[in-house]
Amino acid sequence: MAQSRRDGQEVLKEAEAPGERDRQNSAATEAAQRQAGRPVESGGEQILRAAEASAATASGAVRSGSAIAADAQEIAAVWVCYAEDIARHNWEASQALLRARTFSEMLEVQTKFLRDNMQSFVNQGLRLAQSTSRMATRPFDTLRQARGD
Repeated sequence: MAQSRRDGQEVLKEAEAPGERDRQNSAATEAAQRQAGRPVESGGEQILRAAEASAATASGAVRSGSAIAADAQEIAAVWVCYAEDIARHNWEASQALLRARTFSEMLEVQTKFLRDNMQSFVNQGLRLAQSTSRMATRPFDTLRQARGD
């Protein structure tokens, strides 16, 4: 009989135990959900910051692309100006050579022609180098500005 009383008490404890286990499981589940909620919130904030950074970078890339296009137009204009200078120098030298009466005048015309072409090359080369330098560094400058540095 003592054995059956012990068995009855164990059955009673086991009957009560699931309710206790359910409360413990419920508390553990709630704690896990609270902890899981925190990273989700900070993850959302991180996603928001990443989206803002992406938008700023995209905006910077558009500005950078527009600036590069303007620099490319300037480079094309420099080459056109250089070609015009060379064509004009060639025309002037041809006309001067036709008017030259002596070998000395021909040498003067050739000297002036070479000097003018070299000066044009130096002037336009300087403009070309400045434009190319701006074009090469502009994307990095725009990205630095977008980051806020």
